[in-house]
Amino acid sequence: MLHAFIRNAKLRSWLSRADCPPAIQECKVLFDRMYAPKSATSIDEEHAEDPLDDSAVLRARLKFNGVIYSRASTHVGNSQVLFYPRGDQLSSPVPGSIQHIYATPAGELVFAVHRQLPLDCHDTIDPFAVYPDFPAKLYSSSFSSHLENVKVSWVVSHFARWEISSDRVVILSLCRVSTAIPKILSISV
Repeated sequence: MLHAFIRNAKLRSWLSRADCPPAIQECKVLFDRMYAPKSATSIDEEHAEDPLDDSAVLRARLKFNGVIYSRASTHVGNSQVLFYPRGDQLSSPVPGSIQHIYATPAGELVFAVHRQLPLDCHDTIDPFAVYPDFPAKLYSSSFSSHLENVKVSWVVSHFARWEISSDRVVILSLCRVSTAIPKILSISV
C-alpha cells in the first residue's frame, strides 16, 4: 500500500513538471478528473441536463440516515429503491429507479423515479409468492415512462435486480429489518 502511494506521488509530481510532454499533460487532465479529491459540492450538486425547472440544482447522490442514494446515471445499484406509492404505508412498497435527486422550493429533498412495471399476472405466475419470508418478487424488465416524485421518507430500502430473461426481472428487497424476526420472537415467547 505504501509503494502504491509513493508511485502515485511520483506520477503526480512528474505530471506537474514543466518539461512534461503535452500529450502526457492531456492525460493529467483525465487523471485529475478521475482521482483528484473533490469537494462535497462538486460531487453532490450538479446542474441537470434536463432540469425540472431553470433553477433546479440536482444532486448526483444523497446520504440520508446513513444510507447512500444515487441517481441511475451515477450508480445503478444505489438508485434502485423500494418506496411507498404516494407515501401510503398501508400499500406494498414498489420498486423504482432514481433518475434525479433535487430539492423542492421548501428545501425538502425528493427523488424523481421511474417505477418498475409489474409483470402481467395473466401471463406468468410469480414463483416467489409461495415463500412469504423471502422478499423476492417477479416484475417486468421495463420501467414506467413517466417520472414520479418520491419523498426520501417514503423509501423503504434498496433492492437487488436480477434479469432472468429479456422481459422479466427478480426484485429482492435489501431491507435491513426482517419480517421474520417478529415471528421468531413470538414463537419463542
